[in-house]
Amino acid sequence: MKPHIDPEFKALMPPLAAEEYYQLEQNILLHRKCHDAILLWDGIIVDGYNRFCICVTHGIGFEVKEMDFASRADAKIWIIENQLGRRNLNAAQRIELALCKEGVLRAKAKENLSRCGGDKTRAGAPLAKTSTTPQEPINVRETLAEEANISGRTLHNYLQIKNSGNTELLERIHNGELKIGTAHRMLPSEMDKQLDQVDKMYAYIKKHLPLEDESENRHVNERLNQLVEQLRRLLCAST
Repeated sequence: MKPHIDPEFKALMPPLAAEEYYQLEQNILLHRKCHDAILLWDGIIVDGYNRFCICVTHGIGFEVKEMDFASRADAKIWIIENQLGRRNLNAAQRIELALCKEGVLRAKAKENLSRCGGDKTRAGAPLAKTSTTPQEPINVRETLAEEANISGRTLHNYLQIKNSGNTELLERIHNGELKIGTAHRMLPSEMDKQLDQVDKMYAYIKKHLPLEDESENRHVNERLNQLVEQLRRLLCAST
């Protein structure tokens, strides 16, 4: 069976960095062989997209292995979990994969529920009783953070950046130029909070450092003004 690419499945596989792709390509060219099989489900590539592209480009043979999944949703979940197990992903990529997995699981659960309801209508039979054992409430944020192998705070910061619509910051995170924490501090709303803290700090110091010597008092005030201005410039420069 000839492998083919499904755009939706491909979108679940974060692209390799240029250097990583080059190294993989050179390794395949050196041995004129693709050591790992291209994994397929119903002919669709679920793992090995980059290896497939390199082999096709250079006319190098490759092996394929067919995977067995019960549904398209199960195939997508496997792809996501397989990608999450790789070490070359940054925090933002892992978060996006975890969010994708949550979306697939929710859609699958909704579909299963709908199917059960449909069976009930057609057959006239009651649904099986569910367990009455109290279930521990699920903290979605904690579950997502654990899935992405990050802290809850990092997830919170990333979602704030994503929801802010600041595509420039988001792009700089994904290409590795900025860490999530740094980018979060550069959000206009966060900048306002930081500048407000600078003003409060300035007012507090002035209030609690009264000096009897007027010249010394003037010198301290000037120095304080300089420090506050430097801090403001540093904060604003990060944007």
